[in-house]
Amino acid sequence: MANFQYKARDKMGSLVSGEMEALNREMVGQELGRQGQFPVSIQEVKVRQGGSGFNINLDQYFSSIKIDDMVLFSRQMATLFGAGIPLLSILGSLSEQIENVKFRMVLEEMRKGIQDGLALSETMTRHPDVFSELYISMIRAGEEGGIMDEILHRVADLLEKQAKNEAKVKSALRYPKFVIMAMAAAISILMIYVVPVFVKIFEKVNLELPLATRMLIGFNNFFHNYWYLGVAGLIFAFFTFKNFLATRQGRYQWDRLVLKLPLIGPIVLRAAMAKFARVFGNLQRAGVPILDALLVSSRVVDNAVIAGVIADLRGSVEEGLGLAAPLRASGWIPAMVIQMVSAGEDSGMLDEMLVKVADYYDEEVDRAVSSLSASIEPILIVCIGGMVLFIALAIFMPMWDMSQMARR
Repeated sequence: MANFQYKARDKMGSLVSGEMEALNREMVGQELGRQGQFPVSIQEVKVRQGGSGFNINLDQYFSSIKIDDMVLFSRQMATLFGAGIPLLSILGSLSEQIENVKFRMVLEEMRKGIQDGLALSETMTRHPDVFSELYISMIRAGEEGGIMDEILHRVADLLEKQAKNEAKVKSALRYPKFVIMAMAAAISILMIYVVPVFVKIFEKVNLELPLATRMLIGFNNFFHNYWYLGVAGLIFAFFTFKNFLATRQGRYQWDRLVLKLPLIGPIVLRAAMAKFARVFGNLQRAGVPILDALLVSSRVVDNAVIAGVIADLRGSVEEGLGLAAPLRASGWIPAMVIQMVSAGEDSGMLDEMLVKVADYYDEEVDRAVSSLSASIEPILIVCIGGMVLFIALAIFMPMWDMSQMARR
């Protein structure tokens, strides 16, 4: 025998719930039918192992839901919706197929919410760490327009684009990160094993040391005697910077600085334009009201400066001023985006124009990211060369002076 929790509708249509002991779910359903109740859900109660009654599913807390999981989930849902399968059956089937434990539990909770009478988008709002505001807005538009399968395919396309762009940026930055870590390791080895040997030699010689050597000795002394101050300073700087970014003004100032940086700034701006145009265009195409679409678009853009410009468009739209004029007045939006938005407003094909803008800037980001490593490489070479030259001069200039004294 096993225990089952059930929810059912009585003869008056009211929702009732309870627990029943039976051999299987079918027997519970039969008993509810004899009582004049229509079963909505029947779930077996799992018996906890161990005497403490304290059971924590660690997989729930340590497993993460990746973009690939969301893309696969969206594609599968779109296919099943297109086949006319009921929503409860779709979620039940997907929860059995998905290997991610946390995602499976989320789908089970969503399924229970739908059994309680909630819409799919409403169940997603209970899991903001899994479903973004963009995802929920698109699903809500699909529910209202009756085009859920089409919307889910669009959401999957958006997520795939996002994952692809993030992967390209990480790939471009992998080489600079490796070089910087190698430089840090090399300097640490020099400070620990090589420089102290020469410092001891120089201390025994009554010789006026060059500035570079004195600086190297000072840095070496600090490295060996006060290294904990350096570590503490780095930790303090890290948390200070993190708290600074946590403030609205701090995030705005930092994002403004990033946009003005050479090499990095243009890529960030193009990526923000691509994301804004694709999200806003897809929301417009899905039938989401323009004010809601602008709000969602402003929240998915990663740069606070651009997000502020997009959010301010809502006031312009409410006043009937359109989008192109305030975008031009902001001073941050590229002329091409403004022209395409203006043409879209005039022709009534704003969503199509925005998708074209997104495609263009996605290609621009691809080209910029591909050339990022090539652009950063000369800078890294100059930095490495300068550091090697400094250490070489600091060590070999006194050695040269010592050799001249020995010849005399």
